[in-house]
Amino acid sequence: MSDEFMDVTPHGRVLSMFGELKTPAVYCLAELIDNAFDDFWKRPPSDLRPAVTITLPGSTSTLSDAEVWVVDNGLGMDRRALNNAVRAGWTSNSRYDALGLFGMGLNIATAGLGWWSEIWTTRAGDPSWTVVTLDLAAISARQNENYKVPLRHAPKDDPSEHGTKVIIKKLRPDQFEVLKRQARTIREKLGHIYSHLLTERAYLITVNRTQVTPRRACVWGENRSVSRGGAEIPAVIRIDETLPARRTCVNCGRVCDDSPCPTCGSERTEYVERRIWGWLGIQRYLHKSEYGVDFLRSGRKIMMFDKNVFDWVDPDGLGAPEREYPIDSPRNEGRIIGEIHCDHVPVNYMKTSFELDSAEWKTVLRVLRGESPLRPNRARQLGLPTNDSPLGKLFTGYRREDPGLRYLVPGDGKNALRDKAVEWTKLFRDGHPEYQSDEKWYEAARLHDSGPTPPPDPKPSPGPGPGTTSRMGLDDDGPNGGDDGPDRDAPKPETRDQRLERYRASATEVVDMAGRYEADGQGAVELKVWAVPGAEVEDHGNRPVPVFVERTRPPRAEAFVAADNTLFTEYGVDFRELVLVELAEYMRQRAAGSSGPPPLSAVLQTLRVRSGMPKVTPDVLAVQARRLLDRVREAMQPEVAGNPSGYWELLPEGERALTERRFALEGGADVWDEVIEKGDFVLYIPASAVVRLIERRPGAFLDNRVFRRSYATLTDEGTRGLVVSRLAGYISDLALLVDDHPRLNAEELARSRISCRLVERELADTD
Repeated sequence: MSDEFMDVTPHGRVLSMFGELKTPAVYCLAELIDNAFDDFWKRPPSDLRPAVTITLPGSTSTLSDAEVWVVDNGLGMDRRALNNAVRAGWTSNSRYDALGLFGMGLNIATAGLGWWSEIWTTRAGDPSWTVVTLDLAAISARQNENYKVPLRHAPKDDPSEHGTKVIIKKLRPDQFEVLKRQARTIREKLGHIYSHLLTERAYLITVNRTQVTPRRACVWGENRSVSRGGAEIPAVIRIDETLPARRTCVNCGRVCDDSPCPTCGSERTEYVERRIWGWLGIQRYLHKSEYGVDFLRSGRKIMMFDKNVFDWVDPDGLGAPEREYPIDSPRNEGRIIGEIHCDHVPVNYMKTSFELDSAEWKTVLRVLRGESPLRPNRARQLGLPTNDSPLGKLFTGYRREDPGLRYLVPGDGKNALRDKAVEWTKLFRDGHPEYQSDEKWYEAARLHDSGPTPPPDPKPSPGPGPGTTSRMGLDDDGPNGGDDGPDRDAPKPETRDQRLERYRASATEVVDMAGRYEADGQGAVELKVWAVPGAEVEDHGNRPVPVFVERTRPPRAEAFVAADNTLFTEYGVDFRELVLVELAEYMRQRAAGSSGPPPLSAVLQTLRVRSGMPKVTPDVLAVQARRLLDRVREAMQPEVAGNPSGYWELLPEGERALTERRFALEGGADVWDEVIEKGDFVLYIPASAVVRLIERRPGAFLDNRVFRRSYATLTDEGTRGLVVSRLAGYISDLALLVDDHPRLNAEELARSRISCRLVERELADTD
């Protein structure tokens, strides 16, 4: 037990935040991301890509063993910074110069997810990791005691390593269900919140090994515009307004011209630069909810699709706010969007909103939408000037949704293409190259106004020349008569090279069969093998065949396999064996002398021996099985690392002992307890334990994590069980070879060889 401690007595500031503890999971994660990116906001690194990796509970995890990991490559914290970070409600950040701002704080964010957390941090050059564990249930149970928790140190492999990792367990039940089932939704939400940092600063966030994709605005090009009253109103309006710097309280965020702050009494004040910048524009599609303005602070979106900006509020405080957009849409759909940065405006502790009653926020609204109503008639009724603010101009130009170029709305000649525009937007966000610009949308709006361009009239066929007779004339000998010769428009037969190129275009190369093949007296051949799916393969006599060998440039040859031929799909013939037979036949015929070709079986035998093809023996297959199982273990390690102790407990005592014994022989100088803590023990488990873990926790290893097979998306338990049992059966054959070294007959050898191939085929691409 460490004799070092940290004081985590709650700061008085936490008292104002207890009512906000029921925070959506995505905002708790965002708080941890913000703290990770703090190191890079003011000092962008030139040689390091800021990255945060989040691991959520797997689809088969339980409340008792589920964990959340948030790992970053930031600069790390010294002991003082760590002590402040875990002290509930404390923040070292200025309210204006860091992404972490003055939000919930690390402790409150982790408490919003679970009751137990562990923070590991280290700086470049530190000899070890500094680790502190917070068990909130245990801490809160103490009475009249100092809130002290033990501090420990853990060795690290590389002294230059730096960063922080937060592990959260004992998850709150409501948060556990969200974290377990909504990884995709969390990724999408984070992609919206951090779209600016992911796009403009190339920050990296991954959730369950999948990179978070920034949500890009599908907005019309800045070259597009509409005409109103003789003025052009562009589809995108840029905004950049710098206001005079103001003295502001660092503690409460209020503007204060004197020190101490008259609001909270703090003497920590500073001058804050004030700038409002970004853009407002018109989306290429209409939507009931996906419109409004995104407001950012320090690169992170605080308010998304905010529609309060469309409310006119009487400056005298008379009456309720009046929603002014959309008011011309029968479906109540909108398309005015924007991204506005206002780093100087204070936000609430959860970072879900700016402080809407602050003078700074009201200034932002005044810059964007002015003080008059957006509706001209309403402004005249109140005796106010016409609204010519950026938002007022867009409202004037694009408030209606009539199809055509007048309002930049795609149409089909009759109606607006609402659903089609949304479909195109999905292709835009998927990165389809034809949908990145607004040309598809613009062309649909243009064609709505002008109607589709009719196809050109076909050119008339030239009449008969002088001295010729019309084919419909009296001298016509019928459809095949006359002296015109063969029909020049008839398709030309496919050449040999064209046919082979067609095969290659759809085929998959069988790379494990590629190489040099030799046979006594028949020379050598450099062979490529192509598996052609879904089509017959024809030899040079135009005869359908399952396999044929084509000579290319000596000594090269290619074998083409009809992968779906019934010989392989219904009669169980191994196409590799048939390729060798055809190759042997090709070589014996090519080298036939005066005495005739040698027997096919003799050529096939020497072909195998001289080409160094692997033997099919228990020892050879055991080597192959051991290699495959090592690949499986390495692929399992990242999954096991999400909950190492839980997976360790799945193993019976005998398999634990075998694992520790193998580690002692192969593991080097690593500390065994740390190997278990990191999940690296899975690299040393016996083959039988591999089968056990897959059977006990299939959801963690299937679905293209370690193996390609789908599991989580299957709803029938019987089907799920069948998928697992088939995969476990293949790996059990490998385990038998590696662990028991049995004597096998020919049929058992064939089964073991096929199981090796099937396991290799089942492995997901982890590169």
